[in-house]
Amino acid sequence: MSESDGIDDAVSGGFRQSLMLASQIAERLARARQESMRQRQDQVERSQTEAQRQITAERTAMRATVAPTEHGRWWDQATPDQVVEAYQAAEAWKDHDPQALAASERINQEVGRRYGINTHDLNGDSQYLGSAVEAQQAEQARTQAVRDHQGSMALIAAAQAEEIRANAAALRPEIERHQVPEDYLANPELVEALNNSREATGPEATAETDRAVAERMYLIEKDGVNGPSIEQLREEIGQNYSGADDSLFKDPEFVNAAKDWHESKALAEGGFLEKGNTGLEARYGNSEKELFDRIGPMGRDIESDVLKDNAENLRGQAGDARASSAAAYGSAQHNQEFANSLKGSANEEHIQGRVLAATDQAKHPGDAVKGPAKAPKARKANLGTGMGKDKSRGGPAR
Repeated sequence: MSESDGIDDAVSGGFRQSLMLASQIAERLARARQESMRQRQDQVERSQTEAQRQITAERTAMRATVAPTEHGRWWDQATPDQVVEAYQAAEAWKDHDPQALAASERINQEVGRRYGINTHDLNGDSQYLGSAVEAQQAEQARTQAVRDHQGSMALIAAAQAEEIRANAAALRPEIERHQVPEDYLANPELVEALNNSREATGPEATAETDRAVAERMYLIEKDGVNGPSIEQLREEIGQNYSGADDSLFKDPEFVNAAKDWHESKALAEGGFLEKGNTGLEARYGNSEKELFDRIGPMGRDIESDVLKDNAENLRGQAGDARASSAAAYGSAQHNQEFANSLKGSANEEHIQGRVLAATDQAKHPGDAVKGPAKAPKARKANLGTGMGKDKSRGGPAR
């Protein structure tokens, strides 16, 4: 065997080892690459699954939001926020979901019919839609409230008309005897007086009930079938009593007392004292006393406050004038005015003497008549001083 054969075997062995190592590395890289590709595929699939799950959840939520728009009852009660929410959901999905597309058209029809708004012109401006729906709903609520009130008033008027017809039939003789207009029967006090007149027996009772009917008709002619309004009572009482605060007229008992006072006053002014109503004077006095008992304390408080303020203002003004006068007294201007006032009644020498005396005095007459802030204590007489010279042990000196 030659030496070259050994070298060739060594080189060949090393080469084979290198190839085996390279093959192992390539295999590991291939496996790593395959694992990476598999992981990426798994990630994509997970992402797609998550995305699909999210899309499904959003689609489900959308359908739950727009589904109620199929029912008219929902539209009758829907708030502006609910309408906007349904509109936004339908607009976002209408290119991807048939139910959303159908809801979008239905919303446009209902909003147009109910609120006069074409959603196709909004360009997705849901804020404007909410404001417009809110304004329209508020206007519709006001209109409905007016209709409800009118309906209630119509029902009340119908019931009142039926009651008037029933009373007119039952009280026909009294109505004709007292010549009562039928619409006056809407006044319950007059109906009561007519009933009493119908049931009266004997001359005295008949005269009393006839007078009550005449009084009630006089008050209706003066104040109307429904009597005086609170505004009328407030104005009349304000003209006769000070301190009648507006808050008093929120008290039903006070309003009833005010109405009783108003009626008794109106009857007295109408001459019903001369028509045999001997209790009217007492009624007027009692109603006036009740009003005064309710208003009086408030009026006295107001009067006290006003008088106190006026007194303080007057004292302040007097003090200011007094201070101003005292400040000017003894000044050169005051002395000159004093000298001018003496001219014609004294010679110049006398005038100068008077001015000089006033300057020396330099005290305002008001201050001159003031007593001292604190009277000085009287000194105790010393009984022994000055008396010993005139007295002896036996008695006074002669």
